[in-house]
Amino acid sequence: MSELSVTSHFWVANPPFSNFTLLVASEPQQEQDSSNRVATHLEVFDADGTKVNNVTVEFPAGTVGVIEVEPFTQALKEQGGIAHGHLAVSSPLGTRHVCRQTLGGCVGVLQDPAVTKGRETAFTPLIIGARREHLVVLVNATPEPSQVGIRLYYGNRAPEWSVDLPGNGSRIISLESELLKSSDDSSWEKGAVQAYLRIAPRLAGAVTCHLIERLPGESPEQESFRTLATW
Repeated sequence: MSELSVTSHFWVANPPFSNFTLLVASEPQQEQDSSNRVATHLEVFDADGTKVNNVTVEFPAGTVGVIEVEPFTQALKEQGGIAHGHLAVSSPLGTRHVCRQTLGGCVGVLQDPAVTKGRETAFTPLIIGARREHLVVLVNATPEPSQVGIRLYYGNRAPEWSVDLPGNGSRIISLESELLKSSDDSSWEKGAVQAYLRIAPRLAGAVTCHLIERLPGESPEQESFRTLATW
């Protein structure tokens, strides 16, 4: 990445789980010149960090470019039952990257995720139990393998787990099915419990995170998803 560019690290997943549209807003030019164009570079990595696509898209300066990402993510493989990966987007300094993401029937506009680096932590509140399920999504923003600590605070408990991330890779972890089920406590299953989730990269790690909540329905078509936090 050049010092004169900005890079965003998004998590992307293929249909039917998700649809992803990237919005690229460049700074307006002082002189209107329709020939002046801004180049945005996209790199797509699968969950194991293997680069599966590499493309450059140009837009007139001062406009908002719209990129449907699905044509570039067909080679993503499944992990956690979902075809997903890491989208690195680089544009000239001053450009903003925003995404419009559809999860099930829920549509949300998400800002450029902030990168959490080693010795930094990120917190978010959530409710566990009461038939809710949560997916913790981690994206490695560096080409080096990393390890991330996940700690959940609820009641007088604070279990912690470590997750290995391949360089440029991503991971989906079910908070309830994969993490909490491995602990020796099931009190959270008895009702809605206020909790706090902490993400902490180890050493020189740098990650972006999503927390996705699933509310089961009477049928798969009636279940709903929403993004609780992106950081």
